Amino acid sequence: MKVLIRVILHQLIFAVWLLAMWVLYCTPACTHPIEHLIAVPFAVLIPTAVIMRRLAASPRFMRWLDE
Repeated sequence: MKVLIRVILHQLIFAVWLLAMWVLYCTPACTHPIEHLIAVPFAVLIPTAVIMRRLAASPRFMRWLDE
């Protein structure tokens, strides 16, 4: 069960990252693609990793995974 949840969460993170990339590159809002390419890992991946680490450290979340 833990492995399944971990795989689903990784896929969800990747989907959010792809959505952010699409918004930055495929919409008219994109005016500086090189700056966005540099900023996306910092703006999306690092906060996601922090949230996932906090979730994994939470005893309530771990008990939920065990159920």
